[in-house]
Amino acid sequence: MKILSTVLLFLLSSFSCAEDLIDFEIAINQLSSYYRAYIFFDGDDKYKKPLLSIASNASKFDGVLKEKPQLSTKWKAFIGQVHLNFEEGGAVHNVNLQANWTLKSDELNNELKVEKKERSSHNVLEDPLSEDYVRLILLRMEKILTSYMVLTNPVGSYGISAESIDIDLQVVEVSTMLERLNLQDESLKRVSIKWNFIKKVLLKYNTRVAPFVVLHSYDKMRKDIDQYLASL
Repeated sequence: MKILSTVLLFLLSSFSCAEDLIDFEIAINQLSSYYRAYIFFDGDDKYKKPLLSIASNASKFDGVLKEKPQLSTKWKAFIGQVHLNFEEGGAVHNVNLQANWTLKSDELNNELKVEKKERSSHNVLEDPLSEDYVRLILLRMEKILTSYMVLTNPVGSYGISAESIDIDLQVVEVSTMLERLNLQDESLKRVSIKWNFIKKVLLKYNTRVAPFVVLHSYDKMRKDIDQYLASL
């Protein structure tokens, strides 16, 4: 129950505003990792509730997606698939529903890649004290978790998914980014400690017990990053 409270605290504090596509992409990855955790742990409500909480608050991204009609359409289709999975029941064992999830997720992620290419780029890696730098760390962490859960939970994943990344490479990059942070801040110090605790597990991603440890650590890191960002 404590884990669920921590997750919901993070989610609720994040519902009020969505700044840009970084927030949007973080939400996409959280949806995917919670969904795959829900399947991996055989329908545990601990993962269903935060998943549905994000989906039910999908409108928080209306402003971000207002001038991106194609991306908005894919997002709505994806959220529709989230609700459909649970309305029809049997989401854990229904292979067709899981295949449709993968399809809708890949379509959304591919459209997001197109949108990101069309945007003017700006380097947020210059200032490790900036809010964007920390948000980008969180995004990269979430992408690692998503890809990790795909590997530990292969049911419903067909071929090469748009969710898949090079975990080994990304773990190294996140570790390097964390080293540049001001670890005098207690929240960020806790994030760094947790990350160093789980990064070796992420690189192995082949045990049956590890997902719970990883997800539990992620819950705590999200809360600490949210706490830090709220203080800026």
